Amino acid sequence: MEKLLELSAALTPTLQAQDEDEYDRKAQALVSALNKHPWQDQPAVKDEDLDGIPYSDTIVVLYFLVAAIEAASAGEKAASRQLPTAVLPGGSLWGHITQCLLEFDPVQVRYCGSYLLKVIDCVAVGAEQTEDYVPAIQLLHHVIPRLDDTSSTLTSTHRTFLRICLLAHAYSQAIDILERPIYHVPLSQNDPQISANLCSASQPGWKYLSTATGLTQPVTSRTFMEYYLLGGLCYMAIGQYREALFFFEIVVSTPTVPNVASLIMIEAYKKWLLVGLLLDGVARTAPKTASSSAMRYIRAIARPYECVAEAFKANDIERLREEIEAGVGVWQEDGNYGLMGEVFQTYRKYSIRRIGKTFEALPIADIAARTSPYPDNIDETKAYIETMILKGELDAVFMSSGKGDMLRFLPETPKAEAQVVSLLASRTQELAGLLAQVKDSEHRLGMSKEYIDYLKKLKKMKDDDKKGSSSGKARADDVDEDMMDEY
Repeated sequence: MEKLLELSAALTPTLQAQDEDEYDRKAQALVSALNKHPWQDQPAVKDEDLDGIPYSDTIVVLYFLVAAIEAASAGEKAASRQLPTAVLPGGSLWGHITQCLLEFDPVQVRYCGSYLLKVIDCVAVGAEQTEDYVPAIQLLHHVIPRLDDTSSTLTSTHRTFLRICLLAHAYSQAIDILERPIYHVPLSQNDPQISANLCSASQPGWKYLSTATGLTQPVTSRTFMEYYLLGGLCYMAIGQYREALFFFEIVVSTPTVPNVASLIMIEAYKKWLLVGLLLDGVARTAPKTASSSAMRYIRAIARPYECVAEAFKANDIERLREEIEAGVGVWQEDGNYGLMGEVFQTYRKYSIRRIGKTFEALPIADIAARTSPYPDNIDETKAYIETMILKGELDAVFMSSGKGDMLRFLPETPKAEAQVVSLLASRTQELAGLLAQVKDSEHRLGMSKEYIDYLKKLKKMKDDDKKGSSSGKARADDVDEDMMDEY
């Protein structure tokens, strides 16, 4: 133990800043020394063995912590996917798990990522086992940006975190992570561009947040779609429909094998249709970026939802009511019954707004006849309009006349200059960040083996063309098509 702690104590930020090669050599030596002593050949590790080891010695702590977790699991003989009490909140190992995830060294974990992932998995499984989600949410919310302060690389921990947030209805915590744009997906194989020194301070997150370091499980197309579907559900739950629409559209537009559509895409499309109606009362056509062959299957299965959207677009409240009532069983089975109720209420709101674009004023009785599910109840319609005005959803005032109470529509007030300036500044900052990521991606593409092979093929074609080959241009175009096929 003393030898291990001595090796670990040498891994300081000062050494990393002064000599990355030496830091890397010492870190690899420490990992090698720990791997030479398999835990199954040693006495069972207990929680007291972790006492006194600084959490800044992250490699050593994680090795011992995982060994203690495995020993506790073996000793208690818990059921499959059930954790022993020692690992759950309040258990003997919980304090070490909490402090390790709060204080781990973000550089050292690059050398033992699989062990960190095992601890994260214990926290997530324990949260669902006990239905005590708050500790897990707090810990994972801390871990994700600690590994990468931009949180721009999608990892399996992102998906795990969102799942727990949805189970706990902790949407605000989820939004804090969702608002950080994802620019990179971990590679499924080692990237030759990754520096030999994992400790290099110049490495962006996408280089070490990979399956090679063990800091994430493989991020498959399913993982990718699940992340954006869960994210869309979080945004939808708090009424941020524009963001939810964007997340659902990413799922629907995910590249897929021709004539194949996953259940996740179908679920996202259903919610995409309904959220579009809630957002601005518009029945949208399928995203242009979506696969046309996949959309044929998706739309066929989601036909009841499209019927609702068509009735909404037709501005026919009775037809809309009939379509919603006819599909009650479908909405309940899909978990969209409450969302469909919101769509019906939203139809009324947008119907009143559309009237304001045609008339300057109109009797409340006429508005009730045109928009209300209770056309004879004028007082209910007036109360509903009052609520819209108070919420800022309608610019209008009530007036009295010989024909009874009337509603006068007011012209929309423009946004204040300060709001516009603030919005422009925010968008400018987002664009600057996006351009930086695009530049980085272009550099990665330019250095990739596929692109270099493409340039070699193209050069050979041009050389043949100079020698008098009449098919040089055509063959160069073929190379372009081959290049697109590879992606």
